Amino acid sequence: MTIRIATAAALLLAATAAMAAPTKPNPVSAVLITNAREVTVTDISVEADGQTVRLAKPLAPKGKATLKLPRMSGCIVAVAATFEDESTAELPELDVCKDRTVRFTD
Repeated sequence: MTIRIATAAALLLAATAAMAAPTKPNPVSAVLITNAREVTVTDISVEADGQTVRLAKPLAPKGKATLKLPRMSGCIVAVAATFEDESTAELPELDVCKDRTVRFTD
């Protein structure tokens, strides 16, 4: 009986420790960018951990592109875009571990 109680207590402690352990998010290597606007995106930049990557060419209206991200230690990136009509869009704190898509809309 004592062995059963000790085993049950050990299993309970192990389960509690496993549930309490923080999970490390999966590293994100790319984001999908969608231009749902009626104007072309002329420049898109994504900054992560002090490194900036840019989309190589303009993104047409209704266009999609995948942008490879630099190695990151976390999940937060900053996105900035400039459009053909000279408007801009900024997302200063985007959590790409939760949502790996960036969608520009009118």
